[in-house]
Amino acid sequence: MLKALKDIPGVPQYVEHCLVEVEPGKVDDTQMYRQKIYNSTQGVYRTHVRLVLKPRARPLHEFRTKKELVKALRDIVLIEEHQVLHRDCSLNNSMIEDTEDGSRGALIDWEFAARITSDDMYSAGGTGTIPFMSISALRAMGKLNYQYSQGMRSVKELKLATDHSTPQKMPQIKHTYHDDLESMFYVFGWICIMFKGPMGEERCLEDVVDRDPDKMEMWLPERWHGTPGEVTQKAEAKHFFFLGDSMKACIGEQFAPYFQKLVPLAEEW
Repeated sequence: MLKALKDIPGVPQYVEHCLVEVEPGKVDDTQMYRQKIYNSTQGVYRTHVRLVLKPRARPLHEFRTKKELVKALRDIVLIEEHQVLHRDCSLNNSMIEDTEDGSRGALIDWEFAARITSDDMYSAGGTGTIPFMSISALRAMGKLNYQYSQGMRSVKELKLATDHSTPQKMPQIKHTYHDDLESMFYVFGWICIMFKGPMGEERCLEDVVDRDPDKMEMWLPERWHGTPGEVTQKAEAKHFFFLGDSMKACIGEQFAPYFQKLVPLAEEW
């Protein structure tokens, strides 16, 4: 995929790679153990590879000014104008490249990227990082989890899956540009709440004393974060967040003082 996206601004350029060996002459590949574990999937094999990419970049949360942060977010959003979906827009995958004339936003980890298709349907493997997944993606994964649990109810079926791991065809879910755009909103909100300001200075939420105890709600990143078994609950938590005036109240209260001027941008997103 990186070779296919060559020369697109904001996408790292492939330089070289090497295959990781578990022993001399034996490449680390999931085919060696994929069919020996619970809930294996058909046709989804991964080879352990180390990549050399350029240019060097810094994490998005190490921005230098509010202007640089907003510009980097815009740059990342515009990458997908090239008819490609990243499908895992998250804090750790969002970067800033320093250029000769300033800087620009970038995305790394294109392992699950896909060219945009006419039906917007893609493999459910690699749908994102839970705190940053869109509501629709979380709901789709929750539905798949439920269908799987209903299809594996008996002890006999569970034992069969565990002992023999009959390959299962990887299901597909719908994923669009809007899902990645929503993911970048959560990245933006996460930075404005979890960091004090520029250069990655983290904020200790337990030490925040200027919140009204009578109106105090759970921090948004805590609401968004969860396990794979909680995707449905997290989808509903995000859905509730966008209802009525809940979003404006939460953002205004929870954004760090440094980011208060960006509250209108978050409200309009």
